Amino acid sequence: MPDKPQATGLSASEELLARTFDHWREEFRSILESHRREIQDRLEKIEREIEKKSDKENVEVLVRSIYADLHRHAEEIDRLHARVGSKMGTETMWKIVGLVMTIGSTIGGLVGFLIHLMLKVKP
Repeated sequence: MPDKPQATGLSASEELLARTFDHWREEFRSILESHRREIQDRLEKIEREIEKKSDKENVEVLVRSIYADLHRHAEEIDRLHARVGSKMGTETMWKIVGLVMTIGSTIGGLVGFLIHLMLKVKP
């Protein structure tokens, strides 16, 4: 049975095929659109994770630089402490030498004064 041409100029079977292909095209388009949205969502998620990782890496770099600064400052404090300790040892030694010299001079002066008195008192 031959198909009658429709108003569009297509036979009924051609019209059915055209509608079927249009329906499939709509389904393929919706499937492709959903895949596009899924891919877009995945890309956005990956971008957010990359941003988080880059923030994490920046924080790690900052922490490492802070640790390096602290280590450098600790070494500098140790060097200053050693220099102050050696300087204080030298200064303390000179102070003790000065005190010994002062006490020795005082005792020598007292002994000299007593000898002088003993020589004067001697009849």
